[in-house]
Amino acid sequence: MLLLGLVACGEAQGGPAASAAPSSAPAILLFATLQTNGASNTTAITGLDGHVRASATFAAMPVPSAGCMGAILPPLAHVAAGKVFYADAKGVVRSLATDGTVTTVATFPMTSSQQMLSFAVSPDGTKLLGTVFTVPTNAFTCDGSSQGATFTFDAYSANSGGPSRLVYHETWIKPQNVLALTGWDALGPIGTYPTVWASQGGGPGSTLGVLVRIDATSVKALAPFSNPSSCLTWGSVDSGAFVCTGESVMTGGGTAQQKVAEPVSVRRADGTQLWAFTVTGTNAPSSPVLAPDSQHVIMCCSDDGSGGVVKLLIGRDGSQVSLARGLYGSAWLDSTTVAGDFNTDPLKQPPFTLAYVTTGAPASAISMGFSGAIIGTVSS
Repeated sequence: MLLLGLVACGEAQGGPAASAAPSSAPAILLFATLQTNGASNTTAITGLDGHVRASATFAAMPVPSAGCMGAILPPLAHVAAGKVFYADAKGVVRSLATDGTVTTVATFPMTSSQQMLSFAVSPDGTKLLGTVFTVPTNAFTCDGSSQGATFTFDAYSANSGGPSRLVYHETWIKPQNVLALTGWDALGPIGTYPTVWASQGGGPGSTLGVLVRIDATSVKALAPFSNPSSCLTWGSVDSGAFVCTGESVMTGGGTAQQKVAEPVSVRRADGTQLWAFTVTGTNAPSSPVLAPDSQHVIMCCSDDGSGGVVKLLIGRDGSQVSLARGLYGSAWLDSTTVAGDFNTDPLKQPPFTLAYVTTGAPASAISMGFSGAIIGTVSS
């Protein structure tokens, strides 16, 4: 996942102004990012060299007031058909192409700052699904009392460039399980049900729902990828393969020798296991991310021997090696390239510069000279 030994371990090379991308880096690898700027967001299509090919700025999604919990917005953008698709504060979904062309593809009507939109785009970019969840102001009271206010949920479908069609409408007077759309793979749309749409904070699991397949016609949840009580699914790839974690085992709890062993399973779309491994850390390792070809996983976190922690690159061949210290890899750009925030200064505040590594040199990070959240790969 990382680039081979041009710099010392844990140090990022110069950004795009310093030199061209190394010859081992894919020459046409383009990916989309999202930057939040208060009332507006900017999505961009960028290369590993830091050069922006196209960008668009749009009104940021509102964040509902949920009382004693903070609302967690679903993903605001997706990549499909060589473009990035993004939604604005009114529920208008547009696409941005690498040549800068912006096209309106669908509208899922939003009329209130108490609404949360989720959407998904088919791999060929021709079909979209959307949900609009309306949350009462201060839905969660600090004393646990019920306000008796109304929740509403609307599910839509649309063809690219055409009007949206309301598939169904639901109302409740207390919180219920909610569906959220998160993507669309080779088998169909996917999402979470139930969805964690508000939280008081916590560990990485606090932002997860149960990953499920979704019927493209009814916009209803089908079966989960796996039983979360036995193997919690963290994410999947375009083929439908996914990665999940089982029940961890702790030894030496509460002592300096504490270790937590976490079993991890990589599975095909049908749920049968491709390969498995166990990773160990002082605290329970978590947040595995599967490579597009299902041959590697990145995962947090392991001790680096100096009191710090690093992410791990685990291979199907049984290898487990550390990523560059300070690289918090969050996304695979292709099956050999991982990118994420890079920062080795504990006093520095975000945003952090993005950097990438390759599976051939996982200890050397290459700075890309800009910041943003990675949405996904546009072309490779």
